[in-house]
Amino acid sequence: MKSRVKVPFQVLAFLVSVLNLLLPAHAQSGGNPRTSPPATLEFWNRELVTFRATLAGLTPEERLDTTLKNLRDLPEFSPYQPIIHHPIEAGSLRGVAFEIDGHRLFVLVPADLDPTTGRTLEQEAELVHDQLESLRQAWLAQRSPQVLLRGVLIAILSTAVFAGVLILLRKLGKWLKRLFVQRAIRLRQLKRAHLDLRPVLLILVRRLVGLIVAFLGFSATYLWITEILSLFPFTAPWSIVLGNQLVLLFGSLAMKTVGALPSILVVIVLFFLTRGTVRIVDQMLASFEATEEEGQFLGKDTARATRRIAGLAIWIAGLIIAYPYIPGSDSPAFKGIGVLLGLMMSVGSSGFVNQLMSGFVVLYSGAVRSGEYVRINDLEGTVIDIGLLSTKLLTPKREYITVPNAVIISKETHNYSRIEGESTDRCEYATSVTIGYDAPWRQIHQLLLNAATHTPGIRHSPAPRVFQTALSDYYVEYELRFVPAEPSRKGLILSDLHQRIQDQFSTAGVQIMSPHFVSQPADPVLPLPWPPKSPETAAPASDDTCQPDSTSEVQPSSSLNETHSSDPDV
Repeated sequence: MKSRVKVPFQVLAFLVSVLNLLLPAHAQSGGNPRTSPPATLEFWNRELVTFRATLAGLTPEERLDTTLKNLRDLPEFSPYQPIIHHPIEAGSLRGVAFEIDGHRLFVLVPADLDPTTGRTLEQEAELVHDQLESLRQAWLAQRSPQVLLRGVLIAILSTAVFAGVLILLRKLGKWLKRLFVQRAIRLRQLKRAHLDLRPVLLILVRRLVGLIVAFLGFSATYLWITEILSLFPFTAPWSIVLGNQLVLLFGSLAMKTVGALPSILVVIVLFFLTRGTVRIVDQMLASFEATEEEGQFLGKDTARATRRIAGLAIWIAGLIIAYPYIPGSDSPAFKGIGVLLGLMMSVGSSGFVNQLMSGFVVLYSGAVRSGEYVRINDLEGTVIDIGLLSTKLLTPKREYITVPNAVIISKETHNYSRIEGESTDRCEYATSVTIGYDAPWRQIHQLLLNAATHTPGIRHSPAPRVFQTALSDYYVEYELRFVPAEPSRKGLILSDLHQRIQDQFSTAGVQIMSPHFVSQPADPVLPLPWPPKSPETAAPASDDTCQPDSTSEVQPSSSLNETHSSDPDV
């Protein structure tokens, strides 16, 4: 053994002497023998040693290539011999040489040490020797038929167990889903009026069970791969790396969870405080929504909208307060998502803000209220609901129309149900007819007033009135104005009134026609005396003659309600 080592040692001493002669010149030129990056020797998936020094003119990378060549060029039976290491000295050079079966592998010098570890050259040499010996034992085990056969058998058994675990997890997932579905169906508390939260709960439970089963399946797969890799010496280091990564992952998660517990506790406390505040404000505003009295602070529609606005504002304030305590809120990813959402809202919320501000104006100005009959632009109907973004109308044709609040603000709105002051100050409806000059105007007045008097749904106080709005070339235009008992029944009342006007004119023998002439008539077209048998009545009639005698309000009959519901075009 000594004769074998002697020749390479003499060669090494010669190289060191040459290196000593070159070092001063190298130093004078400003060079640094350790300027090259370190190179780590990896063989058979194992890290053995790291070269950091330039030795005999060889950089760490070149030393690494030389060592790998020495390992690959070893004779076939050399690994059956133990690894030996011994110190060497040549002039000022001191190091440790590693050999196997008389073949030099590499030399470790003090400049190769990592200063952060604080280990000496002897300690580092022992550590490298253990790594090399472990590599040698793994190489021998990999060539052992007994080790390979044992690994294959255990791998087959582990695979069978793994398959059984996957089947069991699948059945467990199905059983848990059925169990939670049965439990959720029995939860009657989740069904309130028209809101049933049970389907939503079922979807959440199924997704949660699926995630749990997938996590368990992934964990089983990870452990199975780790176990399979650990059975063979060549892949054993990979198994160690996977195991260490799993331990580091769970350890990091556990440490972060423990560290985040105080912040999570603060977030939970703030959540319950915010929810309690929302409930208190909601109960206070619900009292205004339940009862609507004259002169109360908030109306029904305003109280409903204020509840939503106040609840949203309180939740936003709670989120702002709790934001710094949310785990991960200070991470770059969390901040990036916040900036992206803010940019999206600022770019695409201009129309939304316009509608929202218009909703505030409609709600708090009291221009319209629920249950009132209004006309907005060309739309007429009863107000069903007033929201922050839109108002819902139900037209006489039973059409459900959504009107944006911005339209209500920008267009004129006619409110036929609003009472200002006394009950006699109500909105009037009108209908008109054109009759020739040969018909006595007093008779036309009386026929129109009789038709209005006998029409259900028209108030007698204030009484209907007739106006002659135009004296055209061939006819006179008469306009009948009246106050409806229910403005929302406008179409039905007008239809009924038109029927009675036709009946009155037909009974009196007066044609509802607008005459036209192509030439001058032979005789003047003059009205007949009215009444025909009383010349005294030729004098202008008093106002009392044209007004109906009854001052009571006519209520709509049940037959009219049926006609209204059966005729959608009225």
